[in-house]
Amino acid sequence: MDKKKQIKFNMNNFLISTSVALDFMQFHRIGTSMGHSKRVAYIALKLGEKYNLDSKDLSDLCSYALASNLGLSGCFNEKSFCEIANESVKDFVFQNEKQDILLYQKECFDGSGPYELKANDIPLFSQIIFLAKTLDDKFDLGTRNIQKRFEAVEFVKENINTLFCEDLVDKFFECVNDVSFWENMYNEADTLMFIYSSFEDYTAPVDFETVVKIARVYHLLENFSSRFLDVCALVCDFYEFDHKDKMTFLIAASFANIGKLSIGRRILDKKEPLDVYEIEIIKAYPFYTNKILSNIIGFADITSWAIKVQERLDGSGYINSLDAKELAFKDRLLAVLYAYNALRERREYRDSYSHKDAIEVLKFEASENKFDEVIIKDIEEIFKES
Repeated sequence: MDKKKQIKFNMNNFLISTSVALDFMQFHRIGTSMGHSKRVAYIALKLGEKYNLDSKDLSDLCSYALASNLGLSGCFNEKSFCEIANESVKDFVFQNEKQDILLYQKECFDGSGPYELKANDIPLFSQIIFLAKTLDDKFDLGTRNIQKRFEAVEFVKENINTLFCEDLVDKFFECVNDVSFWENMYNEADTLMFIYSSFEDYTAPVDFETVVKIARVYHLLENFSSRFLDVCALVCDFYEFDHKDKMTFLIAASFANIGKLSIGRRILDKKEPLDVYEIEIIKAYPFYTNKILSNIIGFADITSWAIKVQERLDGSGYINSLDAKELAFKDRLLAVLYAYNALRERREYRDSYSHKDAIEVLKFEASENKFDEVIIKDIEEIFKES
């Protein structure tokens, strides 16, 4: 492994950690309880075992299942949901990559899905994920409700050869005869234990560029049109960061906003002034950034930078009220860039700031000992033509 060019990376470890962000999106949209993505992966793996899939295929099935909700960002119908999800995973690290698994994740056995594929024209992985997602979407299997359990079984039975193929339904009934199938979904630790025991550990060196591409997918979940990473890349080049420093900085920048997915659009896009309770909800988002990133292998420094974007030199920031002596150059730089980019982007409650006006706001903040004045002067120069 070349430590200057690569990072140890485990796709499923990454996807399990970041699934919290997708669960928040699902919760805010339709109210499904947290842990949805892990339950979908769990059900998919149970079915995959019944098909005698080998370790690599089980690992990939888990990855596709955990990533299946990436289409929630920017979708306006089932077809766009599938297209976005499928495009999102094009740079993901699979053991035996398969084509268009997430593109066809909503296909029905009778051809009534968005692409009208029928029967065995639908990839097996897509069929498995469709059944798993449909059940947890409809019956929220993370809540201990025996009636819903019976309703889920009856629903599957009623949709043999319409939504689901008979063979897949038979495999499902083999699973549900064991009470542990249901009980393991009520406790996240039990769900995770099963997931991690289902296949081998495929942690391996991965090029930084690949991880940057993967991270960009998650950055765009909160703001589909964000140019923040382009801004950061230009500034890294200005400061002549070496390859590893630039790549890890861009990964941290990608995840600086992921905790915002815990909040929901009702507050983030509110046009009226936020009340004191809503402000406290907003201020908690770096906590969730940390919660999402802290269990990812090799992300210790990346997490440390990403969670400090709201810290200020005078100690007035959040979540840890760090002050100047506790904020290194990269911490200060990312905080300034995050604020600059936020000002330059349009929000529901205001228009975007011009470069000049954004710099003036930041200079005032620097005069109040919030930001590093030298960095702001550099930013003013780098983007003076924009």
